[in-house]
Amino acid sequence: MIEFMRFPHVGEIIDHYANSLDDKEILSLIKAGVKTRDDAYIFSKFVLRVIDCMASDMQKEVTVLGSVDNTSMIPDIDYEISLYLARKGMDDIWDEVCNEW
Repeated sequence: MIEFMRFPHVGEIIDHYANSLDDKEILSLIKAGVKTRDDAYIFSKFVLRVIDCMASDMQKEVTVLGSVDNTSMIPDIDYEISLYLARKGMDDIWDEVCNEW
């Protein structure tokens, strides 16, 4: 299971959008964890989709996790995803996906 210890709200926001978008592949990855480089690409791309969704929800004034503006979480998201994938030896994938975004 993917868990974030320093900033647990990162997991909460990812879970929220995985469920609201009904993304079964991501929900499965959250439960199983990232095991392959393909998993890392899929997860990284989804996390960037989460950031896009956060921006869209803010513009629409949609409350998510008790707040309309969750953009202050973006540095925490970057920190946690970088650390998580670095522990798996796949932090280069996060960097690559972010650079393509």
